[in-house]
Amino acid sequence: MKIKNLIIITGVALLMAVQTSCRENEFGTVDLTMPEEQEKPYEPVNAQYTFNHPCAMFNEADFTRVKTMLDNGTAPQPVKDEFQKLKDNSYAMHTYQHTPQTKIVRGDVTGTGFASENYGFAMRDAAAAYQKALLWKLTGDAAYANESITIMNDWAKTCTEVTSNDSNHKLAAGCQGYTFANAAEIMQTYNGWNATDLAKFKEWMVNVFASKNKDFLDNHQGANNCAHHYWSNWDLVNMCSYLAIGILTENNDMVNYVVNYFYAGAGNGSIKYMIQGTHTDPLGTGETICQNQESGRDQGHASMSVAVVANLCQMAYTLHQGNTSVEKLDFFSAESNAILGMGEYTALFNLKNGTDNANSTGAWLITADKMPFDEYKYCTGCSCTDKNHGAIHTSVADDTGRGGVRPGWEILYNHYAKVKGLSSGYKYAKQLADKMRPEGGSGDGRYGGNSGAFDQLGWGTLMMYRE
Repeated sequence: MKIKNLIIITGVALLMAVQTSCRENEFGTVDLTMPEEQEKPYEPVNAQYTFNHPCAMFNEADFTRVKTMLDNGTAPQPVKDEFQKLKDNSYAMHTYQHTPQTKIVRGDVTGTGFASENYGFAMRDAAAAYQKALLWKLTGDAAYANESITIMNDWAKTCTEVTSNDSNHKLAAGCQGYTFANAAEIMQTYNGWNATDLAKFKEWMVNVFASKNKDFLDNHQGANNCAHHYWSNWDLVNMCSYLAIGILTENNDMVNYVVNYFYAGAGNGSIKYMIQGTHTDPLGTGETICQNQESGRDQGHASMSVAVVANLCQMAYTLHQGNTSVEKLDFFSAESNAILGMGEYTALFNLKNGTDNANSTGAWLITADKMPFDEYKYCTGCSCTDKNHGAIHTSVADDTGRGGVRPGWEILYNHYAKVKGLSSGYKYAKQLADKMRPEGGSGDGRYGGNSGAFDQLGWGTLMMYRE
């Protein structure tokens, strides 16, 4: 009888434990799971940073390494080739004419006072400012420095806002924001930039671009949309801009905001939502490949997300080199190198076995039916007011954009293989980097002249390649 009673008592206790682990009361459901069974809450970074300018995409050691080997002739041939490619680029020419606008308009022009979009002026001029800044650091030619500064000063004097009657102007605030900011981050080390003009430019970046970046990441265009309404690339370009401007202006809060958003943000630019599936390479390499949030959408945007997050990670890592105690700044290492896996998934699916540097010839390395994919439900059953935009993706997007190329593979390959010294995990990033080298940037015919050519900074072979 004693044993039987013990069994009954034990059973009742277990039943009560199960029932009370998640109990409903007048305030809703209360989670009574023991603390050790719950996921640990994210601990936000609240760091104070050392800013050894330049410290966004590249630092002084990076420029010294590249300039020294260009000057003494020891640079690998691909670096020499890309250096010449940069000098020959139309946006880097001394004859380039910039065209600042009173407003940067991308999207619906209703109410803007403009008859059509004009953000192309900003994307080209920002690219020119950045390319000329690179050339100044690598040649010492003050003509490049003064031209870069003139472009930025004139935009800061002329332009008052980024705008449109819809959300598309937030893409311009991100893409052109981080390009202008990276140009200025390099050029603020030039003693020829008048201090008053530099201060005004920084103020312009904060007021015109950073304000838009922060508003988008905080609100995702207001109460009508859930945090996941916008694809990852929208978050990523705004994160790039907000981080670059934070570095430019030495704003600790801005940098911390992007670090914390990368790990625990509400939108799809957070790594916890950006990575939507982890798989083993179906071609048998044993590599881990990671499906990204846009893998089922179209390959142009899936590739854009990889290219832009590579830029984001590179900026954070450069700052990390001067702030090694802030471990979370190493975005590249997050979630067991998930960004590398994200690159590998996209590279594998987009690679052809041809040899041309535009990846336009040959057969696919893998057919779509062999590509692993976890079902992804985009904005279904969410809080968005408009219920017509939701989608369920059940397979990787095998669309007309498949096989298109963007610069950024040099960042991924060289960081993991050369900077970190990993022995594996980057097979397909290496194949694309090898094929595209020298990868160039805006102004390269492989990338066209539309906005996609300006979403990422490029010139990774020049600055990243190591033998």
